[in-house]
Amino acid sequence: MNRKLLAVTLAIPALTLAGACSEQTQDNAETMAERAAADTEANAEVIGNEIREGAIVAADGVSKGAAELSDELSARDAADPDDGDGQLDGTD
Repeated sequence: MNRKLLAVTLAIPALTLAGACSEQTQDNAETMAERAAADTEANAEVIGNEIREGAIVAADGVSKGAAELSDELSARDAADPDDGDGQLDGTD
């Protein structure tokens, strides 16, 4: 009986420490998950900003290209002496 009592007496602090370690591990995991979520949010914000800036640059390029094309078509139209028959049937 004394051996069983001794085993239980020694096991209780060990189990208590294991429980505390488990709780600490859980707290650490929760903290790590919160930090990872914050990092992910910050990275998503940076990526969103980069995409937005890239879209602005691309839109500016498209606008510039469209303006140049419009100017070129207007110049060609002004230089073309044949006004055609006014029908969009491919016979001009």
